[in-house]
Amino acid sequence: MDNILKRIQESRDVSLYQKMLKTLGAYTTTVPATGVDNLFDAVSEQGIKILPKDKKALEILDYVFDGGGPARVVHKLLNLRFSDLPVEFRPMMKNGRKHQVAHWSRNSKVSDRIKDLIDFEVSGKLGRWTDIDGEVTELIPMQKEEK
Repeated sequence: MDNILKRIQESRDVSLYQKMLKTLGAYTTTVPATGVDNLFDAVSEQGIKILPKDKKALEILDYVFDGGGPARVVHKLLNLRFSDLPVEFRPMMKNGRKHQVAHWSRNSKVSDRIKDLIDFEVSGKLGRWTDIDGEVTELIPMQKEEK
């Protein structure tokens, strides 16, 4: 059973990786010399290993890469912050009695940008959810409000 779950997860990762390749490749051919070609090179050279292993991070990236044409997706990838995401995708943590947006940390760099979920620098380090100070935290599940 564990083998089947692992294969399902790997197929989701490959699907996301294919979306990344297609989107970044299409963007670099239509809008060259913007720096996105460096991101495309990192994705194509390093393969699936630049994707995060965290389920929530993969869910966020899947949401971003499903959203429209290449220009729109690249804009979301480079400019969106976790707090800009819809409620069901937003990574939330509990800080005392408050709920706050969590941050992503890799190599002691703390960020709240979607782009930083992907290891474009090819550091080989796994990222993790942290608070603003870089302390590891656990996410709480958020659900979309129904009207």
